Amino acid sequence: MPLHHERRGTGEPLLLITGWTISSAVFEPVLDDYARHFECITYDHRGSARSSGTPPATMAALADDAAALLTALRIPRAHVYGLSMGGMVAQELALRHPARVRGLILGGTTPGGPFAPRLGPADVLAIARGGMEERGLRAPLLFSPEFRREHPERVRELVRHFTAHRSSVAAIGAQTLAGARFSSLPRLGRLRAPTLVMHGERDRLVPLAASRLLAARIPDAELAVVPGAGHAYALEAPQESLDLLLGWRERRLPRSRPSEEAHVAPTRSSGS
Repeated sequence: MPLHHERRGTGEPLLLITGWTISSAVFEPVLDDYARHFECITYDHRGSARSSGTPPATMAALADDAAALLTALRIPRAHVYGLSMGGMVAQELALRHPARVRGLILGGTTPGGPFAPRLGPADVLAIARGGMEERGLRAPLLFSPEFRREHPERVRELVRHFTAHRSSVAAIGAQTLAGARFSSLPRLGRLRAPTLVMHGERDRLVPLAASRLLAARIPDAELAVVPGAGHAYALEAPQESLDLLLGWRERRLPRSRPSEEAHVAPTRSSGS
């Protein structure tokens, strides 16, 4: 399998899908917490970070890669949790391969297309100004102002995970094109997997209205807003975010029978 991937923990499989040009190292600060409840599968997108191959330029191809990884790991079905651009991949995976998705979690993401809420020019300019003041865009884009002010050392530590294993120019271009082409809004009514839509209340990168739209259009979806948190809510408010996910799972997804999700015992990691 050309995708760099790792498996950690025990329990029902949880496929974690990372965002735009970012390696799966971004999950490291919270992965042990999730691994106490799930068998977590993380991976880098094809041609990005530590994975080999030609970078795909469509969400459909990225979703097919995710389904192929599950097949290679002999996992029939998994909970699928996509964050930011990973949430677009997760939507496409659930639409193209519905039998592979037991539960769908969409974090800080959007349905894309011309009618989805997006940042206006004034928002982009404000973020850019904040980034120049803080000598870099990543912290203002990712975390709430309060978290950056009250926990500067923690912010610096977390940002290092976003910059680990940088992607090539080709991967950046391909994933940018995939995001620009993506639109799920007309197809959301076809989703049948139990769905949780999560968003940070103070997200400055993807408007909260985008998640409200997803939750309104996906049949029987739930919306969970993480109070006070920014785009990287799962890192900024790790316990609150995990509790929301576990509470939703207990309400909506009865535990599967052992035979239903049977798969081979994992090796702990695999490179590209």
